[in-house]
Order: sequence, then C-alpha cells, then structure tokens
Amino acid sequence: MTDQVVAGTGRGVLQDVRRSGFCFSGGGRYAACLARRGHRLAPELWDLTGDGPRARTLRGSGGENPQTALVATDDGRVLLCRPDGGAHRLLLAVPSRDGDAPAEERLLATVGGPALRLIAGPAPGTAALAFEAGADRTTTVWRLSGRDEPPERIAELPVLVNGGIWLDGTGDRLALASGRAGTGGTVVLNLSRGVLTPLDGLAGDEHLLLAAPRPGVLLTAARRDGAYRLGVRRRGDEGPTAFPDRLNAIEGGVTPLALDPAGRRLALAVTRGARSHLLLHDLVEDACREVGLPAGVLYRRAHWGDAGLHLVHSTPDHPPGPITVLRPSRSRAARRLSRPRPARPPVRAYDGPAGDIEAVVYGDPDTARRVVLALHGGPESSWRLGFDPLFRRLAAAGIAVVAPNQRGSTGYGAAHRDAVRGAWGGPDLDDVLHLGRALSAARGPSLERPMLYGPSYGAYLALLAAAARPGLWARAAVVAPFLSGRRLHDDGPPEVRNLIDRLGGREEIDDDLGPRDLLRLAGRMRLPLLIVHGDRDPVIPVSHSRRLRDRLRESGHRDGAGLTYLEVAGAGHDPLSEAGGHLVLDRVVGFLSEGADRRRPPCDRHGPP
Repeated sequence: MTDQVVAGTGRGVLQDVRRSGFCFSGGGRYAACLARRGHRLAPELWDLTGDGPRARTLRGSGGENPQTALVATDDGRVLLCRPDGGAHRLLLAVPSRDGDAPAEERLLATVGGPALRLIAGPAPGTAALAFEAGADRTTTVWRLSGRDEPPERIAELPVLVNGGIWLDGTGDRLALASGRAGTGGTVVLNLSRGVLTPLDGLAGDEHLLLAAPRPGVLLTAARRDGAYRLGVRRRGDEGPTAFPDRLNAIEGGVTPLALDPAGRRLALAVTRGARSHLLLHDLVEDACREVGLPAGVLYRRAHWGDAGLHLVHSTPDHPPGPITVLRPSRSRAARRLSRPRPARPPVRAYDGPAGDIEAVVYGDPDTARRVVLALHGGPESSWRLGFDPLFRRLAAAGIAVVAPNQRGSTGYGAAHRDAVRGAWGGPDLDDVLHLGRALSAARGPSLERPMLYGPSYGAYLALLAAAARPGLWARAAVVAPFLSGRRLHDDGPPEVRNLIDRLGGREEIDDDLGPRDLLRLAGRMRLPLLIVHGDRDPVIPVSHSRRLRDRLRESGHRDGAGLTYLEVAGAGHDPLSEAGGHLVLDRVVGFLSEGADRRRPPCDRHGPP
C-alpha cells in the first residue's frame, strides 16, 4: 500500500457544484451523494473501482430535495429514500448504459412514519437497511436487497435507535445506539432473529465508534479524567478497554474515520486551525504518522477496505468529493490523477490585538480592486479550507476575500474559543476592527475601503463593525442577522436559547459603544447595506431583519440606494445554498461588485461620517 492520493474526476464536473449526504456502498466499490448545480439537485454516483474516482450525475425525475437520503450499492446502483408528504418513497435508481440517458427509477415501496433513514449493508442481499421511526418511539427495520424487489420487514424494535456499525461481514450483526436501560447505550441487532442484545464488554458510559469486523477490533469513546478518550478492545475480551496514551494526546480536533481491515491502523481527521490533517495511528505500537494531503477539509464519511482508504475531501479549488489513499500502486495514470497542491498558501496569519488571527484568503487583499472581510456564523464555528462557491465567485469578479477566524472561533484552543463567553461583540469585534484597519492601511488611499460580509452570527458581527467604525467600510452584505443576544433569546427556538445561555449571549458590554443591540445602533450604519433573510428561517426569525429594515428606514436609509432588503420566499437559514440559492448568490456578488465610494474619510471616527 502507498500514500498515493487519487482524487476524483468525472465528466462535466462543474466547479460551483455543492455536494452533501455522501455514503459509501458496503464494500466500498461506489459512493453516492446529492449534488446541486444551479437550481437542480440530483443524485451523483462515484465509481471507485478504477484508477481514480469517477462521477456521473443520475438524471431522473428531478424530485430530490435536501432531505433525500441515498445509498450506493456495490453493483453501481443507488437506493433513494425520498420524502413525499407524510410518507417516504423507497426507489432504486439504475444508471443507463448510455451515460447521457436518464437513470431508470423503480419504486420499491412507500413507507409511512415521521422519519426514515438508510445505512449501507456489507453483504450480497443486504445492500442497505432502512430504519422507520414510529410515532410510538418504536423502530421498524427493513432490508433492501439492491434489486428491483420490495423491501423485507425483518424486525420490530421496542425503542428508537441511531447509528449503525457492522460487527461482521455477513450482514447479520449490527451495533446501534439506543437509550434502552441497562445497555450502556450500545445494543446489537441480530438480523436473522430480529432481536436486540447488549454489546458485551463495554462499560456503562462507553460508546462504540468504529469496528473492524474480521479481527473484531472495536474503537470506543468514554469520559475519563474529565475528558473524552478513545479506547480500543477486541470483541469477546473480558478485560477492560485500553485507552492508549499517545492516541489520546494528539493535538487538535480529532475525528475517527475508519479502521483498516486488519484492525491495526486507525485513520483520523485532525483539525488544526482552518485545515484538516490525515493521521494514521498504529494501535499496536501506539504511534502516529501523517499522510500528506493538499491543504483542505476532511469530512466524516470514510471507507477502508482491501482496495484502499476512501475519504471525502475538499479544497478551496475543489468541491467535496472522494479521494483514495493507501491503495495498491496500479499505474502511472493513477499518479497523474493526484490532486495538485495549491500554488500559494491559502491561509494567512494576521497580527491581532491578542495574538495572531488565521484567515482563509482568496486573491491578493493588498492589491485587488476590492476586498471583503467575511465573518463566519457561530459563534462556536470557524472558516475552513473547503470549497466555498461565494468566495470563488467573488475572487473571479476581482474581489479578494479575507475570511478570519477571530476570537470565538473553534480550532485554536479553549482560550481563543471561549474569549467571547459573556462578551458577544467584544473581543471578536475588536479583532474585526483591527483587521479592517490593517487591510485599509495595506491597501493605501488609492484603493477602496474593505467591505463586510457575514451570515448568522457573522451578520450580527458585521453590522456591529459597521456601526462601531462606519468610516472604515465601503459596504456590507449580511445574511440572516439577529438583533441582539437578548432579543434572539426572547423569540428564538429552544436550541438557540440554550446556546445563548451556555455562551452568555445576553450579557451586556459596558464600553463606549454600549449594548450590542442593532436596533439601537442602526443610526450609526452610514454605508450601503444588503440584508438577506429566508422567510422560513427556523434558527433566526425573519422578524429580526424586518425590524432592522424598518429602523434603518427611520434613520434615513432609502430603499434601492443605501438599503437593499431581500426576503427569500420559502428559504430557511442558508438561502445561498438552498433551492434557488444560485440566484441569491448572484445578488450578493452583484451588490459587492457595485461601485463604491473611493474617497477615504479623514480618520476612523466613532460616529457616522
């Protein structure tokens, strides 16, 4: 096996494609996902059997939506679970032999219930299992063969279950997560008998993460000494789980991906800053080494079989797609398919008021005709080195992008992440204003002032920056802003209120700017604004943007001149990536590409210029 990295190709792959819902077939011969190009969402099938992953779009009825679940089969078909009103339609999509012809769709069954999910199966005759969650908190399990035949009902479980980790290669024993009393959270479904039993050997607080079926090696997680630790054991062993020291001392955000077929090596995605690293840990030696990948992002989906380790990877220049590493050397052609490394580093460290601030950068912010400072949502989030259609579109339009991970971002340690606890719009706003001044100084008086962009919490932070230093910015485009932590706590959904409580989002900051309430600060925002909000946003009510729009009008903003308000009918929290999102993307890019005032203010004033 070699560390060769083979990236996906595929006929007609467009660079602005968005992909989600990746799933590998049970044997790892194929993968499937949903791909959106423009307004069209369709299944995409990836063939992993050749020298490099190859993609083809399955043109069918065009009835997909983001809730469609799918599983690839090992013979190159795709099983679809398509929501239809209060039911779910299970279909088999058979690709045509002629790559340009539509795929043939065959209805297998219509299943009721509020939720239905699929997991890939490991053996012939079990291409996938479907789990139907009942309103009475029971689960019906169906077997899908991958052929044109109805699913087989194989079990009625008295509890709701999640996850799904195969413990053998025959498709008979499947580990599931359950709240069933006395099981420690992990149970085993015996498909031949349709019964649940506890998974022997695990402690009461221990959870199964991965398994290598042939040798019976299990990877678990449990809380030990105040932190979650990864454990290793063999199925059937009577002794306690081992928690290797070096495995649990790896720095960064660690995500287990897959165990090799022999159960000796563990593939880990480790996030440090904006990028992912692929580490291979030898569980026998408790030793780790890194596999070189182009700077980018690794996703949770992976499959490690005899043909190699299949991962889902994205870079600023490539949408998410399968790559293959640790595969047997096949041909020189495979080497030619290796994804090239970017010509210039895609991240840059800026001096900040409390230490370095890492930023993902598109273009040259010092010389581009325009530059936008893009602020991520969250606050417990970060920009990463994955593909972003908006940033690519802006760079193509001659607009450089600086996307910083200011204080409050994840991936840089607890102190950096927790700096905004009880201080929303405090240390993070200081970082943003510092970066704005640094960008403006580096660009000199002949180039336009920086612009602002942000979604969700980033929208809130961008508007705070626009109010705090209105003379520093040329314009601002925001998506789904909220008015303040206090106001969002009053009318947000329970999960948002819980986050606000946990992070102290209702606490006020006592400084010259005063309470971080956008209604109070609207009169200071003397710059062109674009506000975008989906009218069905389940996270931040659209009423926040409507109230802000009305207050901006009262303070002198005129529609179509200083204020553009775009409420997207039928859209949720991320209208740029949902159906019709390409049109919203056009509006944002168009607004940020419009001519801005090239004149510089004499100084960076606290009030309106």
